[in-house]
Amino acid sequence: MEDGFQVIAKTPYSIAGPKHYATASEAATLQYLHSRNIPVPMVYGYSSSNNNPVGIEYTLMEKASGVNLATMWLSMSKKQRHKLASSFVEIERQFFDIPFGSIGSIYYKRDIPTELQASLYDTNTDNDGHSEIFCIGPTADYMFWHGARATFDLDRGPWNDPKRYLASIAEKEIEWARRIGKPVELDFPHNGVFPGVKYPEAYIDLLDKYLTLVPYLIPKDMSSPFNRPTLRHPDLNPNNIFISPETGTISCIIDWQHSKIEPRFLAAGYPRVFESPDPEPSSELIEPTPPTHHEATPAEEKAAADELYRRRLLFYYYRIFNGHLNKPHLETLRDPILFPRQHLIDRAGRQWNGNTMTLKGALLRIIEYWPHLPETAGVSCPVEFSDSETSGFHEQEELWFSLNKVVEHWRDQLGGVNEDGWISSEKYDDCVRKVAELKASLIATAEGDQEDISLLEKGWLFRDREECQ
Repeated sequence: MEDGFQVIAKTPYSIAGPKHYATASEAATLQYLHSRNIPVPMVYGYSSSNNNPVGIEYTLMEKASGVNLATMWLSMSKKQRHKLASSFVEIERQFFDIPFGSIGSIYYKRDIPTELQASLYDTNTDNDGHSEIFCIGPTADYMFWHGARATFDLDRGPWNDPKRYLASIAEKEIEWARRIGKPVELDFPHNGVFPGVKYPEAYIDLLDKYLTLVPYLIPKDMSSPFNRPTLRHPDLNPNNIFISPETGTISCIIDWQHSKIEPRFLAAGYPRVFESPDPEPSSELIEPTPPTHHEATPAEEKAAADELYRRRLLFYYYRIFNGHLNKPHLETLRDPILFPRQHLIDRAGRQWNGNTMTLKGALLRIIEYWPHLPETAGVSCPVEFSDSETSGFHEQEELWFSLNKVVEHWRDQLGGVNEDGWISSEKYDDCVRKVAELKASLIATAEGDQEDISLLEKGWLFRDREECQ
C-alpha cells in the first residue's frame, strides 16, 4: 500500500480443502490465539465462501513480524537457539493450559450450523468471553475431506468422546477403501520384493482389527490428562516460524490451516523443528558438544556435522524447557507406549495404497504391549493373528523398512519431495530434471535386465498421479 502498510492475502489451493471449513477454521483459530496474546498474524478479514466480489475464498491477515527461521537457520548463535526453544515452549505451554471442551477445530459460531457446534471450553471453566464468539466444530483435518471423502457421510465431529474420534479416523478409510479402493501393485522398488496384486479387503480387515482395539488404547476416565483436548500447530517447520533477528525469540507462527484439537496423547510429541536427528536418542539429558573440525575435513562433512549439532542442540533444549515450563507435556511424553499408540492411529488414518505391512506391524506391536495398555488387567486381547499370518513377518518388515530407506534417500536427492509428491515451487524445475536423471541412472544400473526395467517403469514412484481420489 502507498503508506507502506502490508497485508497478506491467502487463498486456498483448489484441492487444499475442505471448502469453507479450512478458511473459516484458520481465520477463527488465528483470531482466537491472537486474542490470547499468542504470536500469530492478526486477521483483518476473510470469506469462507466464493460468493463474494473476487469469487474465491480468502483471508486477509497481518504480515508476520520478524524474519523467517529458515533464512537464519545456519547463522543463529547458540544463545539465539536457546531463546528459540524457550520461547516456543512458553507458547506451547499455553496450548496445554487451555481447557477445550471437545475434539475438532475452532470456528466462529456464525460460520457453523448450531447442530455442529460444541462448547469451546469444558463445563468447569469460567466464561472469559471467548465462548460467546467461538465454538468447536467439525475437524478441518483435510484427510476427513480429501477427494471423494468430501461426498461421504462421515463422522467429522466435534467429538466429546476421544474413543469415537479414534474410531472415526479408521472408519473414513474403511469407507474410502470399500467405495474407491482398487486392487493395486506396489510402487518400485517394493514391487520387486513384494510382487503381485494387493487387495483392499486385506487392508479393511486390518482396520477392523484396529477398531476392536480402540476401546483399550486410552483411559476410560474422560478426565484423564491423556484424553484432554489439546491444540497444536499442524506443521511446525522452519518456514512457518518467524523470530527476532536479534534475540531468536519467536515473533510469529503462521499457517494454521487444518489445525485441530486432539486428545493430548495424540497432540504430544516433538515438533519437526525440535525433533531428534538420531533414530534412538539418548534418554539422558546431556548437552551435545559442537564438532571439532580439522583443515583436512571435507566441506560436506563439516556441513553435515554442523547440522547434526544444530538439530541435537534444539532437541536437547526442547526437552529441558518442557521439564521446566510444560510439565503436562513432559508427563505425556514419558508414557512408555505413547509412540506405538500414536503410530498405530496414524497408520489407521492412511489411505489404501497397497501397503498392509505398516499397519499390520503397528497392530502386532500393540498386541505385544497389551498388558501395558490402560485397564487391560484380566482382559484378553480381542485381536489375534494366526501363526501363518505372523510367520516370517518381522523379516519381511525389515525388508520393507530397508526399501523405505532407499526411497527416503531418493526423496532427499530430489530436494525433499514429500510422500504426497509435493516440492516447493522454487525447487520444482530442478526436481523434474533430477527425477529424469534418477530414473535414467536406475535403468542403466539394471544393465538391460528387462524384468527389472519393467518393474521400474510400471511402478515408477515419481510418476504423475490423480490429484484427488
